[in-house]
Amino acid sequence: MSPDKRNDPRQIALWAERYARSRTLPFLVQWVFIVALVTIVGALAYLTLFAFQAHHRGLVWTGIAALAATTLLLLWLSVARWGGEQISRISQWLYGKEGYATYGRGKVEKKARRPWWFVVLALGLCLYHLVGAFLIGTRRLPMEDIQPLSALYMAPFLAIMIVTQRLGTWAWIWPILYALHAVALMVGAPIHFHGQWFAFDVLVPIFGYGFVAIIMGHFYNRYALRRLKALVRTGIPPIETPEGDEVE
Repeated sequence: MSPDKRNDPRQIALWAERYARSRTLPFLVQWVFIVALVTIVGALAYLTLFAFQAHHRGLVWTGIAALAATTLLLLWLSVARWGGEQISRISQWLYGKEGYATYGRGKVEKKARRPWWFVVLALGLCLYHLVGAFLIGTRRLPMEDIQPLSALYMAPFLAIMIVTQRLGTWAWIWPILYALHAVALMVGAPIHFHGQWFAFDVLVPIFGYGFVAIIMGHFYNRYALRRLKALVRTGIPPIETPEGDEVE
């Protein structure tokens, strides 16, 4: 691209949309909340298993109740409007003076609403992983297959989420890396978690690659903002004042 075209003010709309599509801090806030809750769920599950092995029935039922309550809280925060409002509020605080940005001709409400079938797919995602963990826990499936099996549902699910929410190119990093991780495991790459830590075969790449995608998107967002500011400054003609007049 020639220097003249790079500074063409007509590209302001293009870079404004690129900036809006790459605002990833809301996803980072959501990532922190989900990781915190999943960590609590994992800790409760481990303690419940330990209590079961030690034959402490009271602790087992307490752990199961706490585990169920935390899982329901995770699902509620993921679906309920209140959770989205809190994430939006924190994100706006992080962006500070940059204010609010949207894309798609400003149709915020229509874009923000998730279709009912997407919620069904999200619930199916949770059920799919629970069934997979059960089958592996009962030794009906090899432990090494948990992440490739997860990728069969997770990678298309993430792709559908990206398309329906019209996210930026940065978001495709997540499903692509997750699918490549599954391929690497299938060809024998030594990146397994062994023994009782087998669940990390899924948790680490899911949240790790999601974090990588979010950070890459944020870096691109900063670049898009700088380009947008440069284009705006280029597109504003200088203020001409008559000779002899002073500008206050």
